[in-house]
Amino acid sequence: MFNLSEADFKFYGLGSFYCEYKDKKIDGSDWVSKRALYILMYLLQERQRRISVEEIVDIFWPESDLEDGKNKLYNTIYLLRTSLKKGGLPKDIVESLNGAYNINHKYKIWTDWDYFERKINNLMLGKEYAVQELQSLFEMYRGDYFSTLKYEGWTELNREKMREYYLILIEKLTEKLYNNESYRDTVNYLHKGIEYDPYRENFYLIYIKALVKMGRIAEAINSYKKCERILKEELNVPPGQELKSEYQRIKMSREITEKVQQNFNAKPVIERGAMFCDLDVFQKIYELELRHVKRLNKEFVLLTIDFSEIGSEINFEELIHKIATTLRTEDVICYCSQKVYIILKEMDLVNSGLVMQRFNNLYKELNLTKKPPLDIKEIN
Repeated sequence: MFNLSEADFKFYGLGSFYCEYKDKKIDGSDWVSKRALYILMYLLQERQRRISVEEIVDIFWPESDLEDGKNKLYNTIYLLRTSLKKGGLPKDIVESLNGAYNINHKYKIWTDWDYFERKINNLMLGKEYAVQELQSLFEMYRGDYFSTLKYEGWTELNREKMREYYLILIEKLTEKLYNNESYRDTVNYLHKGIEYDPYRENFYLIYIKALVKMGRIAEAINSYKKCERILKEELNVPPGQELKSEYQRIKMSREITEKVQQNFNAKPVIERGAMFCDLDVFQKIYELELRHVKRLNKEFVLLTIDFSEIGSEINFEELIHKIATTLRTEDVICYCSQKVYIILKEMDLVNSGLVMQRFNNLYKELNLTKKPPLDIKEIN
């Protein structure tokens, strides 16, 4: 395999067709015969073998008998070579021998479709490419294979193969971008992929995940509903289980987040001090706070106080009220099964000592016979 710089001819067929030869660019737009250009394209597609006159006649003049078709072919080959020569290209790039035609093997030929196919095959076999390399391959795909020949049957197999390779490329590229936390680029590339193939569920799966990471929850939910509608209307099938599960998770997360927001906006049970909530909301606040500190490289403190083995009777409503009033308004508190859970926002272990002292004073005030076990963790 030779380098691109060593090629005599460079042919581009992912999108509109054109050729580069030395300092010339030829697209056949000024050729007298369009069919001459199409025969050149066909010979390039099949350039690994010799193409019989009969095969070419059957493809390009199927309505003609063999002799009439041969005459038409010979005239078209003459026009092809004349056009090549007029454009400054060597006309012997197309050679004939013993009733067959082929691309002359003395020339080093590079095509973007062969290069693209080789790269994607390597990708599917597990070869690792940098994001920039995958983006370059994406840019190489300017459109469908031989896009000006949409109704020529002989292009169909290659066109569908290249389409599938392009979609595989988008999948692999966006997986890398998502794992690199490049969520905006993930969404942009998948948007193009979904426009190109609106039935590909794995695109929607990564797409809505990336939207959620960007905080665009409503857009993620609408994208799922769009996928659901398209699959139902066009294919009469529901979304797959993995996509359904992701949608349900996002929907549930949104509902809980709204519940958390309602708790923040509603008048709290405790008028001053930490915010009180139930355990479900506390867990969601914990998850949100965990994302926050990881993103900003900060920390918070999680306290668990176990009152289950304290001998005296405890009025938990009074206890929670008294604990909460020793805390800041940004802290969060809840209790369950005689355990109290506390989030001390934007605090580390070093600075939590003052809080511990307040708890000790509170225990004395409540006349507890012994201190409850306390688990303290710095979360970052």
